[in-house]
Amino acid sequence: MVVTMPTSGEDRRAAFERSVCPEARRLFGIALMILEDAGEAEDAVQETLISAWRAWDSLRDPSKQTAWLTRICVNQCLRSRHRLRRWRILGARDLSVDPRDDLEGRLLIFQGAFRSLSPAQRAVVILHFRDGFTVSECAGFIGCRPGTARSHLGRAVAKLRKEFADA
Repeated sequence: MVVTMPTSGEDRRAAFERSVCPEARRLFGIALMILEDAGEAEDAVQETLISAWRAWDSLRDPSKQTAWLTRICVNQCLRSRHRLRRWRILGARDLSVDPRDDLEGRLLIFQGAFRSLSPAQRAVVILHFRDGFTVSECAGFIGCRPGTARSHLGRAVAKLRKEFADA
């Protein structure tokens, strides 16, 4: 069955709004279940509606509109989850929520900053701060002079402080 879509811009927009906008609440429910964040779910629904508008002329069977919109929404949510997961892994700071406001956000910032340290810097930080070894003992463990270990520790601490200050 081929559906003839309105040709004028105003008729096309009105047909889209009558058909698709009532689905927004249902799409939001789907997005919220997938993304577990109301703000991200709203963004996903908005992107879904934009994608649906762009592809509106390609919808051939109005009886399949619900499945078509659902597929667009789910795909958008999966892209969003992938982006969010990548954000968390890389320690990006572009979300509207300040990551310093919660423990999980601070841990993500620390993990990203810690991964950016050199292996020697990570070793000295762990040995000194977590395990309580002196800088001289840390130097013996990693096979360098105490001055070099102090330098690794100082640079690591400075880098971590900068990451937290920039976050």
